[in-house]
Amino acid sequence: MLNRLFTAIGAILLLTCHVHAADNVTSDPAFTDRISAYKQNYLLLYTHNGNNNYQQIYGPAVGAQYRHEEVKFQISLQGKVWENDAFDVGMAYTQQSHWQLFSKPLSSPFRESNFEPEMFIKWKNAPGPEGFRTNYRFGFDHHSNGQSDPLSRSWNRLYGEIQLTKPGSAHDQKSPYYMALKTWLRIPEKAANDNNPDITKYYGYWEFNGRLTNGNHRYHLMLRNNLHTKNNRGAVQLDWSWKVSEEFDTYVQLFHGYGESLIEYNHKNTRIGAGILLTNW
Repeated sequence: MLNRLFTAIGAILLLTCHVHAADNVTSDPAFTDRISAYKQNYLLLYTHNGNNNYQQIYGPAVGAQYRHEEVKFQISLQGKVWENDAFDVGMAYTQQSHWQLFSKPLSSPFRESNFEPEMFIKWKNAPGPEGFRTNYRFGFDHHSNGQSDPLSRSWNRLYGEIQLTKPGSAHDQKSPYYMALKTWLRIPEKAANDNNPDITKYYGYWEFNGRLTNGNHRYHLMLRNNLHTKNNRGAVQLDWSWKVSEEFDTYVQLFHGYGESLIEYNHKNTRIGAGILLTNW
């Protein structure tokens, strides 16, 4: 069990080393300048989900042995393939995992991992609201859990995003305000290959992310919604982090709604967890 925990910590710390290397350009600035954190990188050492549907998903025999408590972590990075003063062309990768570390009878398995590679074009310092640095991002996103039927879940989408940053320093992560509004169009699949034909009814068609930095404290809000007047569904995530060292922040995360993970995309759940935040976006 401890070996698995150290492996997870090591993977995230390895990413952090690359991210910090980008700030302290050393032997290969061309490489380090092209690799950076993308979404949040974190390790929630303890989370609790009191409203799961494990028995419906995995069957009574296995589902009953899964615990409400588990470890959750996310690794996310991006790299530039080509860039100039106005545009970046690149790729990104995000992995979020739910780890049943406390389920000893099942040998502490990884219950669900979601993999999200992307390709994108970013228009930097584009026209936008006065007083904000404005970027536009357009891309292709694949999102899957790598399982075989009947547990397989996946979808592909094209997205567009506007990012607004209130300049507060040379580094956007230290800016006092950050906002991003993202919308997407799902790429249709053949009915025979579609494991989740109704996924947009739960994930919706847009996502808002906002961050406020106040001293050593950061507050983050994520909202998603399907914009339906009937059967309205979506999700909200609240994050609070505060810096305790130069390497990481203490971190609390609260999620409520649909789509925290792909295997549970159509089930509403509430999860709260605490751990460490290694990088913000």
